[in-house]
Amino acid sequence: MNHIIKPFISTSLFILPCLAWADGAVTGQVTSKESGQPLDFATVQLLDAKGNPLPIGTETDLEGRFTLPKVKDGKYIVKVSSVGNIDLEQPVTIAGQNVNVGELRMADDTKVLEEVVVEGVRSQMRFELDKKVFQVDANIAAAGQSASELLESIPSVEVDQDGEVSLRGNSSVTIWINGKESGLTADNRAQILEQIPAETIESIEVITNPSAKYSPEGTSGIINIILKKDRRGGYFGSAELSANSRGGGNVGVNFNYNTSRWESYAGIGFRMRHNTGGSLSRRDYDSGYFLNSDGDSHNHGNNLFLRAGTTFHLTDSDQISASAFGMFGHRWGYSNTLYSSSLPDHWASNTDFSKNSNDMRSGHVEMGYLHEWNKNHTLNLNIGFSHWGGPGVNSYHENRSFDDGITSDYDLYQEQHQDINSNNIEAKLDYSNQILSWLKLESGFQGNYNHENTPVNTLQGATPESMTVAEDLYNRFIYNNNISALYLTLGGKVKDFSFSAGLRGEAWQVRTRSLAYGQAPESVDWYKKNNFALFPSAFLSYSLPMDNEVQINYTRRIRRPWGGQLNSFRDISDPANISYGNPELEPEYANSFELNYLKSWTMHMISVSAYFRQSSNLMNRMSYLDNNVMYTTWDNIGRQTNSGVEIVSKNSLFRCLDLTTTVNLYNDHISAWSTTYHADGKTFPLSGEARNSFAWDARMMASVKIPWSLSFQATGRYASKALTAQGSRQGGWSVDLALRKNLGDWSFSLNCRNVFDSRRFKSTVDGIGYTQYSERWRGGRTISLTVKYSFGNMKSKQNRRDTAEPVDNSGYGESDF
Repeated sequence: MNHIIKPFISTSLFILPCLAWADGAVTGQVTSKESGQPLDFATVQLLDAKGNPLPIGTETDLEGRFTLPKVKDGKYIVKVSSVGNIDLEQPVTIAGQNVNVGELRMADDTKVLEEVVVEGVRSQMRFELDKKVFQVDANIAAAGQSASELLESIPSVEVDQDGEVSLRGNSSVTIWINGKESGLTADNRAQILEQIPAETIESIEVITNPSAKYSPEGTSGIINIILKKDRRGGYFGSAELSANSRGGGNVGVNFNYNTSRWESYAGIGFRMRHNTGGSLSRRDYDSGYFLNSDGDSHNHGNNLFLRAGTTFHLTDSDQISASAFGMFGHRWGYSNTLYSSSLPDHWASNTDFSKNSNDMRSGHVEMGYLHEWNKNHTLNLNIGFSHWGGPGVNSYHENRSFDDGITSDYDLYQEQHQDINSNNIEAKLDYSNQILSWLKLESGFQGNYNHENTPVNTLQGATPESMTVAEDLYNRFIYNNNISALYLTLGGKVKDFSFSAGLRGEAWQVRTRSLAYGQAPESVDWYKKNNFALFPSAFLSYSLPMDNEVQINYTRRIRRPWGGQLNSFRDISDPANISYGNPELEPEYANSFELNYLKSWTMHMISVSAYFRQSSNLMNRMSYLDNNVMYTTWDNIGRQTNSGVEIVSKNSLFRCLDLTTTVNLYNDHISAWSTTYHADGKTFPLSGEARNSFAWDARMMASVKIPWSLSFQATGRYASKALTAQGSRQGGWSVDLALRKNLGDWSFSLNCRNVFDSRRFKSTVDGIGYTQYSERWRGGRTISLTVKYSFGNMKSKQNRRDTAEPVDNSGYGESDF
């Protein structure tokens, strides 16, 4: 180990000035402002000058007194929290000696609405060098929304019309719930996120370059959704009711009950959705012919979201936990699409009417055990099981008309039955030990085991009554993906210099079977792939004087193909655009570098992140024409280099205005590529020249505190045009507005989403002999009203077993030593 440790010590001694550091203690007493009585078991937490929590904290004793020992010289904030009282913050400066802050008097929560003078608004974002934390309660527009809609409010995150999420312009992003995959995959996460109510979410964390301790899945990073789990003592909760201008709405109740040994929570929510949407495409051939389409759609859905969990403290060092959430819903809708064509020997018009009806059953159950020898020496075990599935029926009716005077018009009916059945087992074992005062070791195991068995059966005929099984359209896809990983990281802090280095090894096995009509599983051989890869990470950071911080990091990441991308079955729901998967699809690998800088002032903050990512085996959607039908599949083509800079600023102005502005400037370079497709005895060669694309996007969130306990929020976003391997993605913009009124335990929120009805997704495909332009949209302008009521025993004492250290709900992030 010495040959690893010595370079870090030498480097730190070379970089750091030879400063003499003195430790001091912070003491004081916490009392009630109303009664003057001491407040026992209040949480006292030390924050840095920017308001970020430090691993130094305690609880007040029976006399309300506290001591924070061994605090180094510098400027800090002492934060005091106690259930039934408003949080209190006291600036403090340590300069080589102990400091007594005296008596800290906390106002009673039932009186604070009348007495406190509002000096600002709650911050929507918390910025750190390696992640950004989005506080949901501070986002007025979150009221009545889903998790999918909430993600659109986060800087550098985009959600398209299909609910697919991308980060910094890259769709290869991993989404977790409470620090774990929880059954979310690329195939199902759009539907699941659409059904999670925003009011059940506490915060959302964005980590663009996670360490080797965490899964390398997702070349652009991880988005972690943290569900609410309040650890304050006593009972409390909230109830929410909302309705919108499209006839949708939701109702939900969340409840917490905590004692000295038990921490429990439960919630139930019902959500109803009604949306309209549309699409258009314009395909122009070099020969002068065209094939166009215009469509409209109506989508509806009802779903029930349930969650519950409890943690039991066996001893001061041991705790066990159990939690679960489930979603049960029904979706239905219909669409009309009119196709027109001038192609010879081709129908002149085609009217396509489709209906869909799908049931969804999704759930996640988890058990956990935590043992703490001390706060810096822990063992954590978690095992979870997830299920996602449900039957679905999609019906299609095509009416094809010809104007050649020869071919007769005819109708075609199809009905597709699909029964999704996907299961996942996830296991994690994490060990952490502060082996030296300046060095911490973390190691562990993670297993993720997925199984999917989804049959699709299609009926076809000239009339609904004459439909029979279309054997050539039958498919049963069986898919297993088993991932096992071991990791080891070493990290530490010497004065202002921090470092971390880690290595993760992952072995995974992919097994697929695609069965045709009448085939038994044992009659079809498994398509097998065995893989192993190493994923290193390294982080170096340095705290400069006057609240400046800089960090450089490197990680290796991966994007694995998932079920639908590997399934060779053809989706015929759009007769002019047919899609299918590619069982030969290989993983995409990326080497990611970031240089982060963070500077904060009392009322301002700026974060600058320069990033460089090089990807090989680039996974991309590819399209080709056959008999004037566009076929789209997945393939590995060339290499991609992505570089850019993300600038985030947060400014508090005039004691009532909070501005958060994000600008992301990036350049994509895709190398020259070529590939060939073989289908129905034909060959389709495709190629592309090297492409270089500069693009940018910007987002601003403005929150204003105005008189009469009113809060106003406006969010504007813009994304420029960006090139892809086979075309381009057009730019777009949108504006959302929200207003909230607080009245004691009640709050009333009025939101207007997509104010100018401008949220549309536009793209262009440049193929051999043709160009196709497409637009898709859904939802449109929506106005919603939400009423929320908070209740609880606000006089309960703080849980004696709660610690003052920040709770790591996410399960990732660099340790602060």
